[in-house]
Formats: sequence, C-alpha cells, structure tokens
Amino acid sequence: MLAADLGITVELTDLLLHPDGMELRLALTAYGHAARQARFETRHLTDPHDPCAQWSFLRTEVRYGTLHGEADPYQAPILSFGTTRLTDFRTTPRYWIGGGAPTPASLTVTVDWTRIGLATTTSTVDVGSVSRVLP
Repeated sequence: MLAADLGITVELTDLLLHPDGMELRLALTAYGHAARQARFETRHLTDPHDPCAQWSFLRTEVRYGTLHGEADPYQAPILSFGTTRLTDFRTTPRYWIGGGAPTPASLTVTVDWTRIGLATTTSTVDVGSVSRVLP
C-alpha cells in the first residue's frame, strides 16, 4: 500500500523490469464521497485544450536512482463502477521509467489527489538485485 486516506487507497500492484527500464503499475480505489468526486473530476473532455474545463487526476511523481519526474496523467485508464456494495471508482495507471537496465536502487513514489481527499503521501520501495529481466 502506497497511500490510504478516508475512502481512498493507492497500491503498487506490479513492477515489471525490462532491459531498458521498468513499468510501474498502480491501482487507486475510492469509495463513497471520494468516488463520486473522482468520477466528476475525471470526466471525458471533448477539447483537452479548453481552459474552461476544470478537472484533476491522481498526481504521481517517481524517483528511481538518478531519474526523477512526474508521471503522465493522460495515460491512466479509468475504470469507474456504478454504485456497488464496496467499490465505486477504480483507476489502474501504468507508468514507464526509462533509463537503461534496472539496477538495485530505491523507488520513491509520491501520490496525491487533493480534490478527492487524498493528501500528498510518499512511499519508498527498495528494488533489490534483479534475477530475471523481461525481454
């Protein structure tokens, strides 16, 4: 678990290592009021350059070794559910971290989505020696 707040969780679901980088997979799940706000904030835009459109997203910043930057929010697939017993909103963003073959280092992930109630949270995961890298 990378972050948890009232009605919101963010998890690191997978870390896939490749010869030229790694793929980071997250899952944000929201319930109740946070889910309703997330659905409103991520509505589809007909014109992404329209300054009148007010929306937000899960902000994700990654630091791995000497690499550092904000992940691209436009690449996050959104899976929004109707009202169910437990889950109202779920998104599973995937981010690419390039820069050569992964070596042992710390992966630091900072996430926030203040407009739905998720405060800025930073987590660090040690990426140890790699025994097998995907082709």
